[in-house]
Formats: sequence, C-alpha cells, structure tokens
Amino acid sequence: MIIKRPALALIIGASFAMSGAVIAEGVDLAADKCEHCHNANNDNEKVPNIAGFSALYFKDTLEHYKTEERPAGEKIETEGNEPTDMKMVAESLSEEEITALADYFATQESKAIPQEVDSELVKKGKKVYKKRCKNCHADGGSDPEDDAGILAGQHMSYLREQISLFRKNAEDKKDGRQQSKKMRKKIKKISDADAEALVHFFASQSQ
Repeated sequence: MIIKRPALALIIGASFAMSGAVIAEGVDLAADKCEHCHNANNDNEKVPNIAGFSALYFKDTLEHYKTEERPAGEKIETEGNEPTDMKMVAESLSEEEITALADYFATQESKAIPQEVDSELVKKGKKVYKKRCKNCHADGGSDPEDDAGILAGQHMSYLREQISLFRKNAEDKKDGRQQSKKMRKKIKKISDADAEALVHFFASQSQ
C-alpha cells in the first residue's frame, strides 16, 4: 500500500501529538508517584537517580518489582505521604501510566551526584569495569541505549547495595536480585575489593 505524502504527514503528526500527550501525563504522574523520592535533591543514598533511564529499562524494572525479581527495598516515608516501597508503587500503576512515566524519564537528563571518591580505587575499578562490565554498561555506565540502567554518577550506597544484591543472588538464586546467566557468570568473578573499586569508578563518572 502506498501512503501519499499528506496522509503520511498526518500520521506522523498524530504520532508526535500522542507522544507529547503521553509525556505530559508522565510529568504529572512523576510529581505524584516518583519525585517524592526520586527528586533532584534526593538525600536518600539508597535511592537512584532515574532521569535518563531508557523507556524499556524503566518498564522492565517496574515489572521486576511487581514479580519480586528485584527486592522492593525498605519502605520510605516522605512528607505528607504514607510509607511505601517500589513493589507498592509498581502495583499502583496501570500499564498506560507506566508507559507515560517511562517516556517522560527517558527524556530527562541524567546528572551525576557530587561525591568524594578514592582516585586509586577509581583506577582499579576502571580495570574491573573494562574486563567485567563494559560490554553491557557502555560509556562508564552512562549510556541509556544499552537498556541496562544508568550506573554513572549514582549514590555510592545505592551502587554498593545493588552490587551486593547481584552477588547474593549469584550465590543463592532464591535471594538477592535476580539476573541473567551472563550477569551471574560475570558477578561471580568479582571479589569484595573489586566490588568496592567498581563503586568508586561508577560514582566518579560524568562528574
């Protein structure tokens, strides 16, 4: 079937309009559901900065919270809100709302959290990163296009906790944070010292 130019322009225009509407919905949802914890001035060091996450990774993450493939973490109480965790948040959202939020956060710029890092550990972490992590977490963990989240510039406490959860699951598949066979194979080869070096390396990126 051949679509004439005017019709094609209308289709493209409608697609952009729909996309804009979805993102606009995401702005309101983010303020209501996410930004109490995931805000620019977030001082909870175990809560990640989710700006810039790819839409696919964002959706997968919420699904993993629902199915408990990823631990929901401790309940967090913010001013004017009841204590909640990520499983509760994920289950409160419809598929349409998740799509709106995913598209919205994918348009946001990820900014590194200023932190003090150990330069020697950063150097060591860079070597571990190149050997164990680079293929799936490109550009120092800053590229959203790899659909593996953004590790660059995250809180060090958050990075430590997530690496710990992966390592825990690698040893006992019933616990920790579930992962692919490829990730499990990689994480098993990371020592305590390597893990801490990676934390400093990722925290130092994009600063």
